[in-house]
Amino acid sequence: MADLRTDDLLVLLAVARRRTFSAAARDLRVDHTTVARRVQALEAAMGGRLLVEAPGGWELTPLGETACEGARAVEAAVASLSRDPQTRALQGLVRVTAPEVFMAEVVAPAAATVSEAHPDVHLELISMTRTTPTHGPSADLDIGVTRSVSPRLHTTRLAGYQLGLFASRSYLEACGPLHSRDDLRDHLPVYYVESMLQVTDLDLIDRFFPGRPGLLGATSVAAQVALVTAGAGIGLLPVYFARRHRDLVPVLENEAVANLSYWMTGRPANLRRTEVAAVSDAIVRQARANLGDA
Repeated sequence: MADLRTDDLLVLLAVARRRTFSAAARDLRVDHTTVARRVQALEAAMGGRLLVEAPGGWELTPLGETACEGARAVEAAVASLSRDPQTRALQGLVRVTAPEVFMAEVVAPAAATVSEAHPDVHLELISMTRTTPTHGPSADLDIGVTRSVSPRLHTTRLAGYQLGLFASRSYLEACGPLHSRDDLRDHLPVYYVESMLQVTDLDLIDRFFPGRPGLLGATSVAAQVALVTAGAGIGLLPVYFARRHRDLVPVLENEAVANLSYWMTGRPANLRRTEVAAVSDAIVRQARANLGDA
C-alpha cells in the first residue's frame, strides 16, 4: 500500500459514479487515458482488480467497493472543511430503469425533486418492461413487476396496482354491452407485443380473452392507450393510468382485473452510495404519494 495515492482513490470514485472513463474524465477535467492510468496505478497498489465491465459501463469489484469506501471518507473530510455548499452536495450518476408508465408517473417527478435539491446528481432514466436479470440489474435502481429472488439483491415493494380492461365510448356504443369474459371472444385485445414480452407476470392476455381472434400489440403503453382511444379494440391497461383518459370506459371492471406490484431492486453496494440512496428514497415517497401505501 506504500504507493497508494488519495487522488487515485478519488479518480476511482468518479468512475464508479459516472460508469465510464470518458464521463469521469470530463468531471475531473482530465483526459480518459489519465483516468485509466490512475485506476491501473491504484489496482497495482491494492493488488487486484477494482473494476469489471458490465452492461451500461464499469462496475466495482468487492475490492473496488473497499477502495471507494476509503475514497468517500476522503471526499467527506475535504467537504467538511469547505464552506462551499456545492462541495458538500451529493454528486454522481444514478441510472434508473422502470416500466414506461411508472417512469412517467413516479420516477420522473421523484428524479426532478432530487435534481433540484442536488444539481450535481446526474440521472439517466430508461423506460423498459423486463424482468430483473439473473446476474443483477444493470442500472443502479431497477423497477419492475417481478420480485427478485436473488439473496444478493435488495428488493423493496413500492406499490400495488391493477390492470383492467378499457374501451372507448364509441367502441362500446357500436358493439353493445359486455356482460362476461365470454362476450370478449370476438373482440380484438390491445396489449404488449407477444413475441417481445419478457415478463411472465404480465403474460395475461389469454386469461381475459379466451379464444381471441388475434392481438393488436404495442411495446408502448401510451401507444396502447392511443389505439384503444381510436376504437381499435379493448385494452388491458394500468387502471390508475387509463382512468385519467376521459374517452376510456372500464369493461367488466368488477370481474376482469389483475393485481400486480411494482418492485425496486438494487445491489447493496450501489444502495450504500448516498446519491443512489437519495433517489431511492425519493422514488419510494413519490410512489406512495401517487399510488398509495405499499
